[in-house]
Amino acid sequence: MLLAVLLAGCAVGPSRRPPVATVNSDEPAAPAPSSVAPPPPPPSLLPPLIASTPQLDFTECTAGQVARLGGAAVLGGRDLRLGCATVPVGGGYASGSATSAAEVDVTRVTLGPAPAAPTVPIAVLGDPGRRTGTDQAVRLAARAPADLLDGRTLYGVDVRGAAAGGVDCITPTTRAALDDADPTAADPAALAPLATAAATAARTCSQLLEDSLTEYGTATDADDLDEVRRALGAVRLHAVGLGGGAATLARWAQGHPDQQGRLVLDALPDPTAAVGLTADQRADAARRALDAFAQNCVATGCALGADPRGAVTDLVTRLRTAPLPASPSATGSVPGREVTAGTVVSVLVPRLADPDTWPGLAAALAAARSGDPAGVLGLAEESENDGGFDLGLVSACNDQAERPTVDQVAQAAARARGVDPVFGGWFAQRALVCSSWPVPTDPPAPLAGTAVPTLLLGTSADPLVPLAESQRVAAGMQGSALVAWLGAGHGAYPATPCISGVVDDYLLREDVPREGTVCPP
Repeated sequence: MLLAVLLAGCAVGPSRRPPVATVNSDEPAAPAPSSVAPPPPPPSLLPPLIASTPQLDFTECTAGQVARLGGAAVLGGRDLRLGCATVPVGGGYASGSATSAAEVDVTRVTLGPAPAAPTVPIAVLGDPGRRTGTDQAVRLAARAPADLLDGRTLYGVDVRGAAAGGVDCITPTTRAALDDADPTAADPAALAPLATAAATAARTCSQLLEDSLTEYGTATDADDLDEVRRALGAVRLHAVGLGGGAATLARWAQGHPDQQGRLVLDALPDPTAAVGLTADQRADAARRALDAFAQNCVATGCALGADPRGAVTDLVTRLRTAPLPASPSATGSVPGREVTAGTVVSVLVPRLADPDTWPGLAAALAAARSGDPAGVLGLAEESENDGGFDLGLVSACNDQAERPTVDQVAQAAARARGVDPVFGGWFAQRALVCSSWPVPTDPPAPLAGTAVPTLLLGTSADPLVPLAESQRVAAGMQGSALVAWLGAGHGAYPATPCISGVVDDYLLREDVPREGTVCPP
């Protein structure tokens, strides 16, 4: 899509200013006003917002969820109230049976006490393995313009396996091996440790999950979502999805066009992209995210000095030949674990995608440069042991149809590391992680869109789903409108007033942004 970069503000639709009158004696006089009323505006293509009453019993859970999310600061100073419920999925709820194959968590988020009267439900889907629907719903409620919650209720919708202990099939040692592998390895022998760890993860997950192994992924999540829609009492489902959650919404909409409402798909991945193209584009976005991190680091006076990008590159280079040994008193889940170049890059990528974590990331990297591995190891174990690592890997491998060989990955890694010594090889190697998993029997299909206009958001420096990926998907989606944000992070909404204005106009005021809308950083 052709993007028109605006120097200030953002374009959110055709101008509504009246035409400017001009005075010129050489021109004929204006025609006399007509007594005929102008035609009415064309009807909106967006479904109306209709209030409903959920068929769920919510239990007050504000205190417990806020504690899990890290404390009251996550509420953004707002009086947010949370209620928790579960929805049986997998056939039980839809059929009216008392039994079901599984359950998914749904969290109601309101500003103040939950209203007694029906409200418009807006479902919020997170990115499986990275951010739950509950986490994302609280984040939006705390940061988006407050009018989003005026007469509307957010419902964080989690996926199967997102609950604590839901998917736990990879040992801490194997998780560490996947993250610590040499990001410059570019021949089959050097890639052997990563390939072995990937095969071990596939074997243990197959053994522990058995027949349910293939039930984690976009196809299942889309089926479950329609049962959640029924439970919310929504004739039309209005929703905001991030990453994998956006993919679930897109797939659900194609199967349920008559139930589709207003959908905001933030950082929608391309389900059919070749792994090589995806790796190259994500590495490019990671470089731009690192530049944004470095600029922020300098502006805030972080401990990485005047050249944070150079400091990170130097650290990764040194660790390739001289890993940092763990302290003898370290009490991590993998005794004696070293900080390698792979550890640092595996910590970097997801945190470059979340600017909220940049201060802690900078401190950990600076400490590692001084010989202290504790900060980086702490961040690595936080990601590996938070309950999302296994779910993210299982879901990703169930959604990915390609299974390149070690030789093919080695060739791609050799080429990519020549372009980018920090991220190039690491992203190319990710294709090997799913190499030992079963090939999905329901391979992903291209997204064709629906008759209801859908709002897509893409972020320039998103190392998880780059803007180029969002542009490629939007080009094939009928009736979609893509808005680009020239910022850094995974997901654009509600990062800036420009992005928030576009989304609120679409969700609340039936305004579909025009083609080529761009929001500045």
